[in-house]
Amino acid sequence: MHPARMSPAFGWVTHPLVLEATKGTSDPKTPLIDSLEMDLRDLEGIELPSNLSVRLKNDHDYSKVAYELRIAAGFCRLGYRVEWIPPSNRPHPEFTISLSKPNLLSVECKKRDERDGYEQGGARFWKHLQHALRVKMEETSLNYWVKIIGRDFHLEDIDTLVSEIICVLQSNEYGQFKSKIGDYCISYAKLADPGENISMDIVNMFPRGIFGINMGKQKRNQIMVGPLENPKLLRLDIIDDPEHRARGVLRNLKTATRQVIKGIPNLVYLDVNIPEYEKEQKEFGNFLEAVKQELTKRHRQISAVVITNIYPALTLNGYLGWRVRTELIRHPNPLEGFPDGLVFPGDDLGTQWLPGKPSVRV
Repeated sequence: MHPARMSPAFGWVTHPLVLEATKGTSDPKTPLIDSLEMDLRDLEGIELPSNLSVRLKNDHDYSKVAYELRIAAGFCRLGYRVEWIPPSNRPHPEFTISLSKPNLLSVECKKRDERDGYEQGGARFWKHLQHALRVKMEETSLNYWVKIIGRDFHLEDIDTLVSEIICVLQSNEYGQFKSKIGDYCISYAKLADPGENISMDIVNMFPRGIFGINMGKQKRNQIMVGPLENPKLLRLDIIDDPEHRARGVLRNLKTATRQVIKGIPNLVYLDVNIPEYEKEQKEFGNFLEAVKQELTKRHRQISAVVITNIYPALTLNGYLGWRVRTELIRHPNPLEGFPDGLVFPGDDLGTQWLPGKPSVRV
């Protein structure tokens, strides 16, 4: 992980491990690297997947493989022997552990993307929409602020939606309307006539957010300070919807069902990935209830699910540690019952497992 050994593909991106390794003495706290080191140390002697190194160096995969290692290390701390299942093209769980009765328990780990489900769809929609809308606005010399608000996004709506927006902008200087083709609400305001400019103070009055882009022409020595000629400020807002957010976790649960092993008990770990305490308090219960409801209807191959939320946090007196929240959900009617009395990371006993020594051994 030393910066001197990082390849350009791994070192020139905003990879969380790279950022921690390169911050140096300005911020000596490296919780992600420290946790990974502890987990790998506790997994010493276990044959790990051959694609581990590649996945750790991938911006998207890093957090997921780190989560898998964290759960596996938790089982090792409890005295279990972990057998990692080699990578293959066939669906399979992460690893198995040996028990006395029954002989094996399979473990599958899934980590929800922080921007998951409908937010991913929104990002894909925004990528195509802003390009198509910008091209049309440039062709028609329209200098406007345009904000699109929606909940569900479909790529097939883009051409018609862009045509609707351009038609309205050509007729009005400001206002809002609801699209005829879907649940999209559009607000807009004229910024300048063709060839005119506005100051950056005005530009900064329109927050960009996650999905936003400012376009226009600036002189080389006035980049970021303005003025901005032929300004076009495009925005996309996604309506906050707890039901939509739960789709990512339920999709992970569905995928996990295809990866577990038939004929033995299967334990699935689902991390909801909410790295802020306030959001966790607000949203964790929604995810928990969604999984409970889903297990009453299907996924009988799964014996139990552990919902987790794990992220670095500071104590009130400034000590760096990890906040770990877990909730166990047993399937009400599984094909293979979950073993009674089993001690595992996230059990009802609150067994210590991350990091440190186990309080109970099997």
